[in-house]
Amino acid sequence: MSGKYDLILFEYFEKTNGCIVLVSEDQLFKRMLSSTIFKIIGTKRDCLFAFEEIQSGLRKVQSLQKKSVDCILFIERWVNGNTTTETIVTLKRLMPDLKIIVLVGETKRENIAYFYEIGVNNVISKPASMNNIIEKLAFTIKPQGKLSEYMGIGKRCLAAGKLMEAMQIADKILKLKPESPAGLMLKGDIHLAQNERDKALESYHRAHDSSKIYLEPIKKLVGVYEGVDDDEALKYMKKLDKLSPLNAYRKTEIGKLHVRRDQMEEAEVYFDQAIETITKEAMGLISSVANNISEAVSGTPAMAEKYLTKVLDAKANHLGPDDIVLFNRLGIALRGQGKWKEAIDNYAMALRISPNDEGLHYNMGMAYSDGGEKRMAAKCFENALVINPVFYRGSENVSMNVGTLFSEMRDFEKALPCFESALKVNPDNATAKRKLAALRTVIE
Repeated sequence: MSGKYDLILFEYFEKTNGCIVLVSEDQLFKRMLSSTIFKIIGTKRDCLFAFEEIQSGLRKVQSLQKKSVDCILFIERWVNGNTTTETIVTLKRLMPDLKIIVLVGETKRENIAYFYEIGVNNVISKPASMNNIIEKLAFTIKPQGKLSEYMGIGKRCLAAGKLMEAMQIADKILKLKPESPAGLMLKGDIHLAQNERDKALESYHRAHDSSKIYLEPIKKLVGVYEGVDDDEALKYMKKLDKLSPLNAYRKTEIGKLHVRRDQMEEAEVYFDQAIETITKEAMGLISSVANNISEAVSGTPAMAEKYLTKVLDAKANHLGPDDIVLFNRLGIALRGQGKWKEAIDNYAMALRISPNDEGLHYNMGMAYSDGGEKRMAAKCFENALVINPVFYRGSENVSMNVGTLFSEMRDFEKALPCFESALKVNPDNATAKRKLAALRTVIE
């Protein structure tokens, strides 16, 4: 064990008796987190509790909180096909001191900004390294530096109503770091608690001027201006929307302010954006549910076709590269019923979305092969090879399918490396050995 971050974690688990609650279906991440805690950090305590369902995880968090056990919740962005956004918002409202780390599969700036806005302590983008997990955990447990330590004390004083002590801490922070946004925010909160609205506004404005992309001062400015000065409230709501554009509720509130001002065109723009944001969220949920259903009924192609078709029809105007997996599943379901022509139409639609996906070209070729259209199948395989000349490598079945078709079309130069690839994956493949020997004889 080495480094200050490792030490922070070791003390958290061994001295503070801290725990981690993980809510995730990702077994790979679970193993990585377990190895990080028990092998790298070296704790001997039973301090990791993993669940695949939200409710089970939340019951564990509540149980630990009742026992005054400090815990950190790791939670996926999506669990069992459901977004966890509302769960996180509710948790932060009921347990404001609960530390939450969200696990995501994407790193778009607006997504991460939104998570921090709703109160998460950190975001980990998967796949994550052990070093990344250790660093994020350490910063969640113990934000670095004297300033962070003072902020913790100041917030506790403010929450306890000790306003004079809180103001002394805020002054210490601003002496340590003049115009510190965090220090100015604390000072503004204290003034607000003392009903000194103008002084609070001055502090929040200074905090915003000191860091234009820090969300918290802008949120405070919106809160103070709302219902008092709609012009200023609208201005800062729009700034928030630009920095964190995934908040559909805020877009709706901006639209409502425009309605109050009889600016219907501007209101319509934000109402449309609110619906679009919610729709994207819903479409992500639909895709996740569809994946679960299609996996469950994969052995029944007709049922898989039914549900996948429903989903693709529902998403007709919102289809994107992330939906290619749905097209591939539907193609397999159609081919499983002998509907090779319908499978080709399905892949053609998918290729309009993602024309450079070699897997789609290969799958379309297999559908043509099912229908005996070998020349068209070969053309599809050739399209896949143009995109990725070695796309078949690593898969015995794909290598055999491509090699067999090219061999039947007497394109021996293309067939030969495919059978060689199949043998690399499985040296005992007798069919590949026989076909390879026959090809070499012909070529020689």
